[in-house]
Amino acid sequence: MITFTIDLEDPTEVYDREGRYVLMTRRILDLCEARKYRATFFTVGRVAQAVPQLIKDIVARGHEIAYHSHAHVPLTQEEPERFRRESLDDKNFIEQLIGKSVAGFRAPAFSLTPQTLWAIDILGELGFRYSSSIMPTRLSRYGFPNASRIPFRWPNGMIELPLPVGDMGPLRMPYLGGIYMYATPLPLARLWTNRARPEEILWTYTHPYDFDSKEKFIPDLHGGLFASLVLWLARRVAEKKINKVLASRNGLPLGEVVQTLTLPGTNS
Repeated sequence: MITFTIDLEDPTEVYDREGRYVLMTRRILDLCEARKYRATFFTVGRVAQAVPQLIKDIVARGHEIAYHSHAHVPLTQEEPERFRRESLDDKNFIEQLIGKSVAGFRAPAFSLTPQTLWAIDILGELGFRYSSSIMPTRLSRYGFPNASRIPFRWPNGMIELPLPVGDMGPLRMPYLGGIYMYATPLPLARLWTNRARPEEILWTYTHPYDFDSKEKFIPDLHGGLFASLVLWLARRVAEKKINKVLASRNGLPLGEVVQTLTLPGTNS
């Protein structure tokens, strides 16, 4: 099974209540309803503050809300005390908004690395139960190459759900999300999916802008011309590819998946 997850953010950092990220999120909700997907939306705190009704609608339509930091600042650029304060305030705000606890966290750009593990202690103190924040590969500047590809517990008890990767010789290649998913041929993605170990938890990661084929090209929207161009071109095929990846294999929201896991240190 493959869980559909969405990083709910505004790449323009404007967070306009009428912004295109809102329109595209509602399009994703309609897609989920049509395809009977139940997803996990990792929302940036600024989104919840700008469009609280959108967050309430996501939950009302059967999906999970998790947390994606306050303003999408990579952990490598964060100050621990600011991170603690903003995360606590956002978690309380979102939980009051939806009437449910927020269990999950995803670091911006998968920036949980050996150098930023201080964040796990803070997240545990704030009551988060799981994270999907590490990229177990050397391919990214935020990679965590020696990390396990199967779920594990951090010393404080939080569960980590690593980004799915496939083997290409000595390299581990992400293939179910972002620029990696659009660059990976579908037959190869299916091969890696079929070869995944039973203990692995498979999930996609997408963004509202992935579905926005009408937005004008912005050269530096994703940190550089090449990445911005590839992701902009991918918008024309994103929805079709995601549907093919998830076809007959769509899984539960990650918060529900975590409840089924039996890992060392659990009482179940």
